[in-house]
Amino acid sequence: MAGFRAWAAKSPDGGTAWRDASRQGLTSLALPEEHGGAGLGYETACLALEALAEETGRSGLPFSLAAQMWACQEPIAAFGTSEQRARYLTPLLVGDAVGAFAATEYDAGSDLLSLKTTAAPAADGSWLLNGTKTFVTNGPMADVFVVLARTGEGSTLASLTAFLVPRGTTGFTVGKRIDKAALDGAELCSLELTDCRVPGEARLAGTGDGVAVLMHAMRYERAFILAPTIGLMARALKEGVQHARMREQFGRPLSSYDAIRQRVVRMHVSLTSARELLHATARAADAGTLDHQRSSLTKLHVSTEFNRFCTELPDLYGGYSVLAETGALRLVADAVASRYYSGTSDMQTKIIAEGLGL
Repeated sequence: MAGFRAWAAKSPDGGTAWRDASRQGLTSLALPEEHGGAGLGYETACLALEALAEETGRSGLPFSLAAQMWACQEPIAAFGTSEQRARYLTPLLVGDAVGAFAATEYDAGSDLLSLKTTAAPAADGSWLLNGTKTFVTNGPMADVFVVLARTGEGSTLASLTAFLVPRGTTGFTVGKRIDKAALDGAELCSLELTDCRVPGEARLAGTGDGVAVLMHAMRYERAFILAPTIGLMARALKEGVQHARMREQFGRPLSSYDAIRQRVVRMHVSLTSARELLHATARAADAGTLDHQRSSLTKLHVSTEFNRFCTELPDLYGGYSVLAETGALRLVADAVASRYYSGTSDMQTKIIAEGLGL
């Protein structure tokens, strides 16, 4: 698994944080035992991601792990053959490999059904993939990519196919790391596919089943990709309360002023509301009743409350919010980003509205 090894050799901690999280079982918590998972369910997995984010205070690692868990592992477990699961899923679960989901394109954005990457069948049963992908989370160090490509004309619902493409495949180029202002520690990049040849058995599910793979991945990613933000908010609230107690102005602690107390309470309400809905959604997934409307509702609500929380946070610190040690502005950037990945807030609203019959 050259991608993860090469990245780990250059990372500050040698990739130990990723390996430790995986080998302690985080990435396997939600998957059933028959697929090599712990079978402990989605609520347990969300709690673990929250705890990791709260402990570290950083968004990048838990976000990257979550992206692999929901958009790469879930589709392989659900649609993969026994051979595909043995080759790819098992190494992902134990921290020996990293996975990525490659769907977004420059001109498609949230409209994933408009993607232009193509896959054409060859006489020998292989497929030739051509196109570009962008904003591929984990791309710089991933060993296997779930790639969506158009394999037919007409209705998009029957013309997309998912492929498992290992790093190093001829014609498959991993682009440079994308610089960004949020999700510190997460690695994103673009991909180029130029006559990238993969065997017929690289298809994940059948030809034309790509929408089913995509919808499965999005159902879990949209529901749970923001689980780490609950831990980030919890840590920020705890540190904010401590600051309000210790910092004095005009001879009184900040915590004695109603304006500050009200601000902290509003932050607490946002955290509690986001946490309660997320956990209820996880329980629905554990019960087998998670649908797309519920996933979008969770993504929209948690990102909205995260942004409300971060509207209050800088004013709690005042001018000190610009100091890196408070983490306030870093969290604001993470909150803004949460409105856009895994489908924008407008996209989630559209899905919810359609579910309501509008």
